[in-house]
Amino acid sequence: MRWTVAALAAMLGAADAAWAQQAMWQGYANAAIAAHARRAGGQAPREARKTCEGDINGDGRPDAALLYTIEGAGGGTGWTQFVLVMVAAQQGVGATNPKEVGASGKLSVESCTLGPGVIEAVTKEWAAGDPACCPSKPGTLRLGFDKGKVVDAPVAVQPTPAPPVPAPHAP
Repeated sequence: MRWTVAALAAMLGAADAAWAQQAMWQGYANAAIAAHARRAGGQAPREARKTCEGDINGDGRPDAALLYTIEGAGGGTGWTQFVLVMVAAQQGVGATNPKEVGASGKLSVESCTLGPGVIEAVTKEWAAGDPACCPSKPGTLRLGFDKGKVVDAPVAVQPTPAPPVPAPHAP
């Protein structure tokens, strides 16, 4: 029998509806992440996962972005970070395809926030002289959510300032 959020909420009571939703997306996410790690030939340790919650698609239901790491893909020692967005639906949970967001020696995603149409992440990049374990340069990563997919957010273009107006000369 397939449980839906509505069925679990009716059975458990409205106060536990949020718990039911979280349990459903966690179960799906665990299976999706494990399958991704198997395909990549690596491991996805649970202790390396980070989660942020919010309403990314504006439907009033709680959604979640899961940041996870696949280590040792193909027998190597490196790691790659991915984000997977789980969206609440009347029928249960929907998920995006994973999107690569970080990798050893490049960028480490430390935490995230989820808002309408956007995922913002606090990052660290490797600076010259940083050891392999420990990036030190703080940064941010902004991703969009469009038509059920995680996409690169457009970079905000800073307007070019107008040239200064010359001061009038006194007669």
